[in-house]
Amino acid sequence: MDSQLSSSRSRSIDLPKPDTGLAEWTSKIKAMQRQVDADDEAEQRKLEEEIATSRLARMRRSQGSKTSSLDLCEYYSLPQSYS
Repeated sequence: MDSQLSSSRSRSIDLPKPDTGLAEWTSKIKAMQRQVDADDEAEQRKLEEEIATSRLARMRRSQGSKTSSLDLCEYYSLPQSYS
């Protein structure tokens, strides 16, 4: 993520010269805002995918450990005379 921030910071920004009109300033600002919004949406999607992947992996590990422990319990059960 740091590399994305540094690369986005290193982008050159074409700011209009002070003698340009208000419409040009407005369009430049809107274009910059669209880029920021797109970057935010991409980052949000990436984080959501990472969270979903992490949850799925945790669920699989949890289910795997339950299955393994049940199998071991059945395999190593005490003989009926000890009950």
